[in-house]
Amino acid sequence: MRISSFQFIQRNLDNISARTSQANTQLGQMSSGKRVEKPSDDPVAANGILNYKQELRKIGQYNTNINLAENRLRREETGLTSGENITQQVKEIMLKANNPAIGPQERDALKSELQSRLDEMLDIANAKDEFGQAIFGGYQTDSSPFTRQPNGDITYSGDSGEREMVIGNSVKVELNHSGEQVFGGVPNPRGDFTMNYNLVSGSREDQLQVESANITDRGNFTDAHPYTIEFMDTTPATGDIAYRVTDNNGAVSPAPPAAPTAYTPGNTVTVDGVDIVIKGEAKVGDKIELNSTVTDGTGQDELGVFDILNSAKEWLETDGHNPTGQAELADILNELDAMGEHFTRVRADTGNRMQRLDNQKEIHAEMDLTLNKLRSGMEDLDYAQATGEFSQTLVALQATQTMFGKIQGMSLFNYI
Repeated sequence: MRISSFQFIQRNLDNISARTSQANTQLGQMSSGKRVEKPSDDPVAANGILNYKQELRKIGQYNTNINLAENRLRREETGLTSGENITQQVKEIMLKANNPAIGPQERDALKSELQSRLDEMLDIANAKDEFGQAIFGGYQTDSSPFTRQPNGDITYSGDSGEREMVIGNSVKVELNHSGEQVFGGVPNPRGDFTMNYNLVSGSREDQLQVESANITDRGNFTDAHPYTIEFMDTTPATGDIAYRVTDNNGAVSPAPPAAPTAYTPGNTVTVDGVDIVIKGEAKVGDKIELNSTVTDGTGQDELGVFDILNSAKEWLETDGHNPTGQAELADILNELDAMGEHFTRVRADTGNRMQRLDNQKEIHAEMDLTLNKLRSGMEDLDYAQATGEFSQTLVALQATQTMFGKIQGMSLFNYI
């Protein structure tokens, strides 16, 4: 086959160009530290690298979500801790106010202190996060969920929603507890009803008190509250105490002409499917009324934080140094204990959610390390191998250039 000088020169130039391009590519890889800079460098590896990078970006977003969730839950935890402290402070105020020796000025100071604690609790309930969203508003985050009414009552305008944040593949964490749950879900220490006392004056060896009032037979429960328990003389009069129970329809138990039931402290009084346990010394003329704000047949088994605090405030504004006041105070103190325990339980659940964030963060850290190691194995350059290959390329390039220079200068005319 005949080869012209032009073809010979062109082939050698192409060879030099290819070697030069190879050297430049290797030099670029050594500069960037990447073996695969574009899909054409290694199509199979490039596809794997792309998948690893997508997973790493997802982990980065999950970690961002975890940080946001952690900030939100820490703010909630701070509010709940403050709620626990305020509850304890209110209880101390009530115990101080129960001292008959304090004067009007000291009592007024305690009233003012309790009002400050109530205001602080309202501030906690309306707390916002770093984005200006209400923490305890459920899904309603754009406005303050709790509002003070002209009569002093505090109402909730949020909902029961709990927002969620995705922190992993098929893993979510709740960002909040709703205000309905936190400030309206205090377990009623008396069961399913609240009490109003109207007790006659006079000293007693043991304070009359409803220990519990629970709906135990919902099939026979007619929800005919309020139930009024009235204490009277036995018939015929013996000096002992008996009682009758009247519901809101006027039905009396035991119904006349049956005699009133003899009162024995600690015994269970059953009426309309409700078991009532009363303890303490009763006197003729004492009345206890069982109430519920719930009318769906379930009973009032939960109380509101602000209802409890307003009850404490109302007690401070009256003379509580009488049998009625002492019975009311005992209920308020029990409700404050239940309120503090409720805040503690919600805070513990918040802590569990934060622990879930920490666990997920560790999982992501381990996965990030693994994926980066796999990606690095495909994408990153082995400098020892690359240096050797680059040296070989340079030697080959130099040899090609030298040989081409020598052959290019050769001619038959030199030998004629």
